[in-house]
Amino acid sequence: MLKMVILIKKKPGMSREDFINHYETSHAVIGKRLLGHLWTKYVRNYPISVMEYQPEDVSVEDSYDAVTEIWFKDQAAVDEMARIINIPENNRLILEDEEKFQDRVKTRLLMVEEIDNGTTLG
Repeated sequence: MLKMVILIKKKPGMSREDFINHYETSHAVIGKRLLGHLWTKYVRNYPISVMEYQPEDVSVEDSYDAVTEIWFKDQAAVDEMARIINIPENNRLILEDEEKFQDRVKTRLLMVEEIDNGTTLG
């Protein structure tokens, strides 16, 4: 299954609450309206802490403010999403909204292949 993972950093000076509110009430709504028919699942994750992994101190403020996951049935759905996003009026709407709440320079989009072997840990 194809999945897009988007790592998003909020605009400098924006509160966590305002970031989440804007994402949920504006950007997610735009995305669902334009592209929701292409997705099999759409999840927004908002980190609340950072687990220690490296010896240096890292705070949640230094990490991403949202980790979004979007699942697609197949490559054709991904291609159709790209087509829809590149329609000039859609592209303008999306970019203008992103400028209101994201640090777009730090945003990262990753296409991943999800492998789930169906086992649970513990």
